[in-house]
Amino acid sequence: MSRYAFVAAMLSAAITLPATAQDFDPTFKTGEKIKLRAWGVPGGFGVSPSDYAKRQIMTAFREKYPTIDPIRTEGLQLPGLSTMDVVPMMQIAGGIPNHVPYVNFRQSQTYISKKLLYPLDQYIEDLAGVTIKDSSLLSDDEYLAELKKGPGWPAIDLRAPRQCWEVMRRDCPYGGDCPYQRQWAQTINPKHEHVWAYPVGPLVIGVQYLKSLFAEYEDQGIEQRAPENWEEMLRWAQILNDPTKNQVGLNITLQRPGWHFLSFLYSAGGRVVVQNENGDWYCVMDSDEAVEAAWFFTRLRHEEYVRNGQTIHGVLGAGDQQHGEQTLYAMQFNYLDARMMTQASNFNVGFGPVPKGPTGKRGSEFNSMMCGIFSGLADQPRMREAAWNYVLFYDGDEARRISTEVMIESGLGRFVRPQVLRYLNTNGRYDPIVAQIPAELEVTYRVVYESGIPEPYGQNCQYVYEFMMKPLGAVWQSDAVTDAVNEYARATNDADRAAVKRVAKQEIKRILVESVEQINQKMLDILPPAEQRKRSMVSWAVIFVVIAVFLVVLRQVFKAFRPPEAEGKAGLQLPKYWPAYLLMAPGVLSIAVWMYWPLVKGTIISFQDYSVLGDSEFIGARNFAEVLWDPEFWHSLWVSLKYALLFMVFGFCSPIALALLLQEVPRGKVFYRTLYYMPAVLSGLVVIFLWKAFYGADGLINAIINGVIKPINAIFGTSLQESSQNWLMHEPTVLFWALLPTIWAGMGPGCLIYLAAFKTVPDEMYEAADIDGAGIAQKVFHIAVPSIKALILINFIGAMIGAIRGAGGFMLAMTGGGPFGQYGGATEVIGLKLWLTTFGYLKFGTAAAMAWVVGAMLIGFTVMQLKRLSRMEFRAAATEEAR
Repeated sequence: MSRYAFVAAMLSAAITLPATAQDFDPTFKTGEKIKLRAWGVPGGFGVSPSDYAKRQIMTAFREKYPTIDPIRTEGLQLPGLSTMDVVPMMQIAGGIPNHVPYVNFRQSQTYISKKLLYPLDQYIEDLAGVTIKDSSLLSDDEYLAELKKGPGWPAIDLRAPRQCWEVMRRDCPYGGDCPYQRQWAQTINPKHEHVWAYPVGPLVIGVQYLKSLFAEYEDQGIEQRAPENWEEMLRWAQILNDPTKNQVGLNITLQRPGWHFLSFLYSAGGRVVVQNENGDWYCVMDSDEAVEAAWFFTRLRHEEYVRNGQTIHGVLGAGDQQHGEQTLYAMQFNYLDARMMTQASNFNVGFGPVPKGPTGKRGSEFNSMMCGIFSGLADQPRMREAAWNYVLFYDGDEARRISTEVMIESGLGRFVRPQVLRYLNTNGRYDPIVAQIPAELEVTYRVVYESGIPEPYGQNCQYVYEFMMKPLGAVWQSDAVTDAVNEYARATNDADRAAVKRVAKQEIKRILVESVEQINQKMLDILPPAEQRKRSMVSWAVIFVVIAVFLVVLRQVFKAFRPPEAEGKAGLQLPKYWPAYLLMAPGVLSIAVWMYWPLVKGTIISFQDYSVLGDSEFIGARNFAEVLWDPEFWHSLWVSLKYALLFMVFGFCSPIALALLLQEVPRGKVFYRTLYYMPAVLSGLVVIFLWKAFYGADGLINAIINGVIKPINAIFGTSLQESSQNWLMHEPTVLFWALLPTIWAGMGPGCLIYLAAFKTVPDEMYEAADIDGAGIAQKVFHIAVPSIKALILINFIGAMIGAIRGAGGFMLAMTGGGPFGQYGGATEVIGLKLWLTTFGYLKFGTAAAMAWVVGAMLIGFTVMQLKRLSRMEFRAAATEEAR
């Protein structure tokens, strides 16, 4: 229980980010370099022109600022999760945040609301060359009008398109207590705004297609351009999709489809979240436009069609199904940046704007890479100045000129963003390159900038794709919607298709309405006052019950371990037992510091809106209310229970069975014991990657299945379809497949323990059983197993608790919790859920409350184990001499 009760507090107890920490406030000496942890510092392994340009830019930065040493901080990759969202939060929680953090649109509000960013107003105004009185009190339009008066505005305008400003400049979370208004001698006003981040590369979405593949199917009506609308995209994708040639019509990551869905939602005229006149955010993903987009998205995933006599379902890609490097993706959504343009170097890649929706409009995601300055540098002007110089240089004129020169030298000059190329072409040097700009690139940039809609950037929108993939997964998994999609494809007239579509959209609407309610409550914290009061009352009742149960259990534990001779004696009896207390003091102190203090700290945190910067606020039982009414929490708990039951059936029993078998092996016992113990020697990561390869589309499991299917087809003339299933994406069985490596790796060590226990059973008992005519089953269940019953019971309770609390790390590396449905991932066990809540979302209070609830549920197993241990008697075996 204690593992869950303070797992969130163990690290948070030690986490402090004081302004005078050595990492942020070093004692600088003359000539000493500033170690600047910054996003975007390139590694040394990329070989593309884009990678080379980044290294050249970083070299130029170090030459210009020799006292600043930017340090790369990226590296950790998390399966099934958005690494760029989770890892920075983990770094902040661990006390090693980036001085220059990456802040994209959907992350921005979280960084701002948690006061993790330093405002950039004065830096921006100095860059523009203007002085603005009380700039934080101006509206966006008024502020931009003042900036445009300065000589430096053109450089700002090139880096920060109009869509960026509504994200860059936001309400101040400090309100009337804003330290920056006071520091800058501005008029104090609770309602004001600051600039919190600065763009280092705008991003817009386009469609990338393979020209050679399109040319191959020109006789079937495919043209050398991006599809104009949705229906054309679907029709072309069905023509181009050919599993026998490892061709995929449209590459959409099945494990995280939310980002791709956004382009369809925007083109249909829908939105994910909107802001009302009071500034509050609410979800609108249940609109008619969203239902239309989800219907078409499901058609892409499931609509069946016949190709070469074989029925194929859907046209979506297997980007996360490990089909191998030779997979050809006919079309895919991509950002129009240097990475995409580098792929066009062989003239085989074309691009265009996203296809039009049913209303004839386009709506692609507009985004931007942005950087900010960590608020921990507020009192460190030299570090802060170094951070701003890095942000300014990263996508400044000099950096863009270096990048443009590298692209030109690589033969990619014509793919540089036309606006940038013309801005840098001050002396006509790039006139020949400007003349080579492809017409489709000019059109694509113009269209996508005109139709670009900002990525969701409201409250807690760093979770938006996680929340989006759950209703999308539920729609995809709905048998009613899938059947309707296929009936729609088989229908022969418009009336039948309209009727089928109408029924399917009703089911989609139902799913989206339920999901919007969850998103509003969980992501946007929208809850009616009456419901808030009810939840608060229930939460307090649960808290008192948990406390009462904990105290009762604590009393039972003391009672169970209190020796009979101590009955009737009170007090510590210090004069008599002081040597024993002295010997125990170091151990008790160590346990108190590393276990009980975090337990107390975690209890306090569970009643707080905890901030790693130390500005925590007591919020009563709100964290417990959030946990108790969170369907994802109960879903994760249910997944953990299923995992534990599977483990007890397969993982707990298999070492016992293996030990029985090894005991009866007549020859080679040492060899077999060594063989079964070998997996335990392997590193956990090796085991994970080994089995993930087995489960992939080209893995061992599919190879075995296809090894059976191929001869059957050859001998009997059948046409059984070969398996290309990614078994970690197969929801009904993924929990067992994810558990199997644990069983495989842990069976050997467990079996040796039981084998040693079986050796203590006297041979005379087996001999007597043989005389009485007992068979193998009778000897196993009436002699062997009962003889080690105590060991089995102790291990059983411990294994049950361990299975529930110990699966999080393994599932994180194996599946990341996916595949995801409406209420969570199929492998999102409670340990993983708790870890993500704590370190992925920095919601320490919610995680601590979650830990207490789970701990209270597991406390019964703990008491059972402790009571059984208190009744155990361990004696040394009598020797012949003793007898």
